[in-house]
Amino acid sequence: MFFPAYFLGRALLMTFLVNQFSEYLLSMIGYAVGLGNIWRFPVLAYENGGGGFLIPYVVMLVFAGLPVFFMSTAISQFCSLGPAKVYGMAPIFRGLGIAMVFYSLMVGIYYNMIIAYSSFYMFASFTSVLPWSTCDNHWNSPELSDGKICTTS
Repeated sequence: MFFPAYFLGRALLMTFLVNQFSEYLLSMIGYAVGLGNIWRFPVLAYENGGGGFLIPYVVMLVFAGLPVFFMSTAISQFCSLGPAKVYGMAPIFRGLGIAMVFYSLMVGIYYNMIIAYSSFYMFASFTSVLPWSTCDNHWNSPELSDGKICTTS
């Protein structure tokens, strides 16, 4: 049974909701670090100037990204509400919570498409003849079918 925060003492509340600080820390790292951090960040850094990009990135991360992230998680934990309801405390921020839910939905769809394409090509590569090893496929354009541009051997 869950009791609101004002019925429980601080120590009891922390033991009741999160058993250990390490559980909280690992869940927040799992929430914040995703495929985009590992896959897209090196490309973004390379396209935007390499090491020179890291200086404004770290400055904005420290002064804008992390404070907003911690504020959002702290308010959500304090109120025991999700992002769509927690910003109801100020009507001007109500759209922010809905936008966060919509953004999470879009990221979920995006990541599922990446996993679907990866799974498709992984299982397609188990065939004896790879589908992309020839130029006479139904998805090829006419320029590729006559062998002028096709470079497979």
